Amino acid sequence: MMSDAGISSRTPNRAGRQRGPVLLVLLALIVLLSGCRSMNPLPNLGVGQATPDENRIRKLMKWHSGRVEVYREFKTVFTARAVYLSGDILESVVEFESRSKLLSPDERRELEERLVGDKGTFKVLLGFYTPGDELNDLAGEESIWVTYLEDPDGTVTRGTCLGVDEDEYSVYMRFLKWDLSWSKLYILCFPMDPAVREPADGQINLVISGSQGRGEIRLKTSPPGSVP
Repeated sequence: MMSDAGISSRTPNRAGRQRGPVLLVLLALIVLLSGCRSMNPLPNLGVGQATPDENRIRKLMKWHSGRVEVYREFKTVFTARAVYLSGDILESVVEFESRSKLLSPDERRELEERLVGDKGTFKVLLGFYTPGDELNDLAGEESIWVTYLEDPDGTVTRGTCLGVDEDEYSVYMRFLKWDLSWSKLYILCFPMDPAVREPADGQINLVISGSQGRGEIRLKTSPPGSVP
């Protein structure tokens, strides 16, 4: 009869033989994964990070932006955010979109015509919120709101208000961190280039006015000192 000690003395050897192939497989996987990492390094810019060109456009938009909040009897009448769309901003956006989407010359020309438009005018991008969706219709013929520029001497320049389609919305919102969950986006077109007007302080005064309230947004038209 075989003793219990004899049986137990052979058990570790059998377990060792079973672990051997497993260790070899694990070692092979470690070598393989190490090789994959060395052949396919992760990019320096993490997924989702903005490119330098994108950051530059964001800085320009921040420089040329402003906002206003109007209240009456502790209730919101409207809130508005605006960006003066300088020539530098529009040209940079067209260039960025063309390169990132590999647009053909014809597609680029179409994008430029849509975003830049008539070079005899200048544009302001406006995000507007007011309680009651039926009242948020700045581009409508029967809108209760009017938008205009007011010079220091009181001279008023009316503009044309246009709605923004989905393509334009996606283009501009790439560079702006605006929460427009309850707002609408508009383009205001004015007939004169503010560079010709030469405001003394390098700013224009955008006014939004209606029967329920009035607000002003000061927008810089002069370029920043340096945007890398």
